[in-house]
Amino acid sequence: MIPKQSPGRLGKQALAVFFVATIAITSGLARAEAPQIGDKLPDFQLQDLTGKSHSLSKYAGKIVVLNFCSQECPWSRGADAKINEVARAYADKGVVFLGIDSHHTTPTEAIKAHAENAGVPYPILKDSGNAYADTVSAQRTPEIFIVDRQGKLAYHGAFDNRTQPGQVGEVNYVVDALEALLAGREVAKPTAAAWGCTIKRAPKSDPQQTSADHKACGPGCTKPCCTS
Repeated sequence: MIPKQSPGRLGKQALAVFFVATIAITSGLARAEAPQIGDKLPDFQLQDLTGKSHSLSKYAGKIVVLNFCSQECPWSRGADAKINEVARAYADKGVVFLGIDSHHTTPTEAIKAHAENAGVPYPILKDSGNAYADTVSAQRTPEIFIVDRQGKLAYHGAFDNRTQPGQVGEVNYVVDALEALLAGREVAKPTAAAWGCTIKRAPKSDPQQTSADHKACGPGCTKPCCTS
């Protein structure tokens, strides 16, 4: 026999359920979801290191590769040479490469000096306040987003399958994705877990972190910088 419950107790239980459900709903609304493969990637308006403005819509009809990068990260620096090579190889095929630096403590002049020293052949855009990184939920450097000619996300993740910062991977996910898109095929592997350092975002209330806080993170890393 099921024991009877008093109306007051039932009312409190119902109120508790309603309260928990309300928290869950509002939390879900407040958290921006990462774009999924096939979604239109949100537009941006960012300046490069010369002050020239760029937007995703400016390159409508083209395949665009967005590389979230940071000279403070050894994994990002380690991938520079190969990414530069791929960018040059596909420029003649109409593919646009853009770097996006969302590291909140790196000044524009330092980024410019690094880009010149590393021979980066494509514009690097400064994402002040990591606003666009937040919009697309970019978490690491390097982290690649490839947009097809329709402006839809076709690939997201690692550049290749390397396991060390300076070690070139045997499988280049970006090259494979670009070859598929240029041939009019679907990308066989549209996602791959990104390795690298976490993007060091502008603090909401804490004092600014320095570049010394930027630790390297690789596959399987359990350091705070990888898991935070």
